Amino acid sequence: METRKTIWLCFLCTVTFSLLSPSRPVLAQRISSEVRIILERLPLEKQEKLRNFSEVIETYINDYNWTGEAQDDEIPVSIQIFLQDKSVTYEDRYSGTFVISNNLDSQFYDKYWVFPYQAGEQLFHDENNFHPFTGCLDFYINLILGGEYDKYNRFMGTPYFEKARTIATQAKFNSRYILGWPERMQLVDRILSTAYKPFREMKDFYFLGQSYIGEEDSTAQNYCMQALDLLDTIITDDPDNEEAINFLQAHHLELIALFPGNRDVLETLLRLDPENAETYKRHLDM
Repeated sequence: METRKTIWLCFLCTVTFSLLSPSRPVLAQRISSEVRIILERLPLEKQEKLRNFSEVIETYINDYNWTGEAQDDEIPVSIQIFLQDKSVTYEDRYSGTFVISNNLDSQFYDKYWVFPYQAGEQLFHDENNFHPFTGCLDFYINLILGGEYDKYNRFMGTPYFEKARTIATQAKFNSRYILGWPERMQLVDRILSTAYKPFREMKDFYFLGQSYIGEEDSTAQNYCMQALDLLDTIITDDPDNEEAINFLQAHHLELIALFPGNRDVLETLLRLDPENAETYKRHLDM
């Protein structure tokens, strides 16, 4: 597979770039999930029924083309679900504490998932019909996809965030399993809000800069500096902004390597990310 840099150079030959947001070639995204189900809180009978549940979910996720395009690039996704039995007389029902991440800089935690599931039940993709179980999976997979596509060009993840919002809208009409969906709607509305745009723009600048690493000029540093300036503003205005903090902690070593010996950058990182203070101080003392 060509590197991002090589594809980028080929792309330059055929496309005129926008002055505001140079676009990068997009590799269609394939989800590769690893699912862990914690069953210990279930009755032994239910544990036995659901012993292959993780494989069922992995098949549902991994065997589906989420983008509708040729799948050239892989997104690793980790999912962990703690299940509790909430069954009623007429159906097997569960509640789940749900954590999903891309193993790097994006993670979502959900403690309000309630759904019906019969052991052996086949899972189907149907965008027109909401199901409390697959709907939650689809919602968060689309959030992960939206975040990944935002790395290729400014706001390119919007169609996937909109898909997530559509799922949350559909959930309003299922009153039996409405728990958690108002919170999920708030989450996706926040991601699509004007206030969230600086964070999405920051990701565009950062990964555009990363695509220039190895060039002799300072293009990579210039774009990544714009990303760092945005992160500075975001975290200074909102010190509890988990997305920005997680992003910085995931990529801080890359920034140190990109700006070796730059005291202004290191001091900014030290101020914004005190959790890695020892790493920054060590480089400041060199």
